[in-house]
Amino acid sequence: MSQSDPYRSSRRAHAAKAQFYRWFQRYERHNEQPSPVDPVERQLQIFADRFEIVTADGRAITTRDAYRDVTAARRPGERHTHHVNRVTVTELGTDRLKLAAEATHQRVDTSGSTTSAQVRYEGELIGSVDFEPLFTRLTMTEGERTRDAEFTDAYPANRSLSVVHRFLCLVDASELGAYGFDEILAPDGELDLVLAFREVRDRRELAQWLRESSQRVAAGTSRHGVENFRVSSARDDLYTIGMDFDWHGTARAGDLMAARLRYEWTLRDTGERYCRIVRARSTPLPATPAPELQDQP
Repeated sequence: MSQSDPYRSSRRAHAAKAQFYRWFQRYERHNEQPSPVDPVERQLQIFADRFEIVTADGRAITTRDAYRDVTAARRPGERHTHHVNRVTVTELGTDRLKLAAEATHQRVDTSGSTTSAQVRYEGELIGSVDFEPLFTRLTMTEGERTRDAEFTDAYPANRSLSVVHRFLCLVDASELGAYGFDEILAPDGELDLVLAFREVRDRRELAQWLRESSQRVAAGTSRHGVENFRVSSARDDLYTIGMDFDWHGTARAGDLMAARLRYEWTLRDTGERYCRIVRARSTPLPATPAPELQDQP
């Protein structure tokens, strides 16, 4: 394995996870969240032109029209949420990825009864696997359903984790430049970020931070792990989240580098593809050895 392989694998894992967490938006908020694009159409954007979805009840869906029909037939009044327990992404080739995940699916039926079941996801993705891969297959297998006493909404966590992984994919692919960040940042004038001790108030300062980072770190040798993710507040479409980032890279001179930061972010959920990052603050922590990245949220 070449030295760049773990860095590439990390970047691709973040890209795939950003797509996977987008899958839940349609099921967890239906049409309640204002959105410039219909949630079903937005969900279909994570799939390639040719795809197969195998639902938990065994139905195989291979066209966009068939998927639209399935979602239109859902019972009104039900509530759903998905607590993701594990996501693993592995490389199948230069442009193919495999994703495996487990989640606890909670459902409130029309009578108000809450049940839960463990769901396994298996998927394959192709295309721009370093940036925005697309699913060609997503299969769901559901275990036995049991009665729950309480429904706990995971929508803010899933929406937030999608943008966290999107952000880290873009940071670790510095050769892409700053343009990819535009849709995940609040407008200039509202932006209030401190990224690894650098203040970023607008997109020009972000581009400068990325250029300075690329001058210190060898191209393609940056990877992040996410630990201790939590949502501490979710109200009025503003989410306050916290997490620890473990970063590892290689300096241009060849030396290995490491850092660990505890972040707190404020996100605004506008119903777009991703939430927008409004505020970020970081606190340094003792650096740790290179982590295993595949089984983290």
